[in-house]
Amino acid sequence: MTTSTIDRTAVATATDTARRRPVTGLLLIAAALLAGVGAAWLSSAFGWPDILDAPGTKALPSFLAAESAVRTAFYLLLLSSLLLIPVAIYLEQLVGGPARPGVRVVTAFGVLGGFAQILGWVRWPVTVPHLADAYASSDGTTREAISASYDVLNRYAGGALGEHLGWLFQGLWAVGIAILLLQVAGIPRWFTIIGLALSVLWLPMLWGSGLFAAEWLAPVGSTISAVWYLWLLALGTVVLIRKVAPAPAPAVSAQRG
Repeated sequence: MTTSTIDRTAVATATDTARRRPVTGLLLIAAALLAGVGAAWLSSAFGWPDILDAPGTKALPSFLAAESAVRTAFYLLLLSSLLLIPVAIYLEQLVGGPARPGVRVVTAFGVLGGFAQILGWVRWPVTVPHLADAYASSDGTTREAISASYDVLNRYAGGALGEHLGWLFQGLWAVGIAILLLQVAGIPRWFTIIGLALSVLWLPMLWGSGLFAAEWLAPVGSTISAVWYLWLLALGTVVLIRKVAPAPAPAVSAQRG
């Protein structure tokens, strides 16, 4: 590869990054806003996230009492997780592209985290309404069976997919991307360190609360996670309004070939 070829590649990469930068910033802002609005709405209308631990006998009637608001709010969370998939892909270029060690692995964690969370959120606007309607129109043994079906669905889609895999992969992505952002020009180092600290704190708390049944970890982890989403919103603003340059790729010897 000649020196001129390397130079042309670097220019093309820089141009592509500049073109993607405003889109990346807007996606980050949108994902953070949707998550914040959805979570606040569910907290006031549905008693979320405490309702996630409630049995079907309590959760299904509560869902019916505010069905329209709850379904809409969960669609917002679903959309937020969906947006984090292109966010992970676009941030890959911003931090130096796949040529930089570890970048592709971090991107994979981000994509997997968003996808796992989508599989967890989607049960609320799609499957739970049918269970709630069936629960309300039945009685006795049928109600017990429907409640048991909800409990199984909640433990699998919510506990296994959304909370365990979703938070695990997203947490690993959050830690990884913060480390990679430390070497990106245009983003203050102190700001990136705050994001890294938040990620390191909430990942074990949220994931551990479900894995080890430590109830006190969940509210602390949720609070730190909410602050992390505010940081994500701020990151989107920084990327949108500042000239952010990717980290340089590893040096390549200029050889004729």
